[in-house]
Amino acid sequence: MKRKFLTAFLSMVLAMISVSCHSSEERIISFDDLPVHAQQFVKKHFAEVAVSHAEKEKDNGRWEYDVLLSDGTQLEFDAKGEWTSVDCKFSVMPDGIIPANIAADIAKRYPNQKPYKIEKELGGYEIDIPGYELYYNKAGVFIRVEADYH
Repeated sequence: MKRKFLTAFLSMVLAMISVSCHSSEERIISFDDLPVHAQQFVKKHFAEVAVSHAEKEKDNGRWEYDVLLSDGTQLEFDAKGEWTSVDCKFSVMPDGIIPANIAADIAKRYPNQKPYKIEKELGGYEIDIPGYELYYNKAGVFIRVEADYH
């Protein structure tokens, strides 16, 4: 009996620890509550598109911001308001988001493809074009390509 109780108790404790380690806080915020850099980015690159939804989220101890625009574009920002992901799945990605040397390389390698998503990753960028994921380092040097079956 003691063994069953102890096993059940330890299982509950482990479950609570697991949930608390992976929990996140989310709350809806106004555009004005975004960090200044995030507001400036949206105004510069998406001036003609309305903000549908903005959210502040604490995930693993870090604050992040998610913004959904009326054209379906999804933007993610870090706590300082620097963009970490831009997903223009249903529209054309504005000029100036992808570093110029990378944009030129993509245009040369894939002249008929338009990038629709960019993510900052540790050490560089992942850029999605139809059918492919392209990887570049921080200096804009092409690293590799992977087929995207999504």
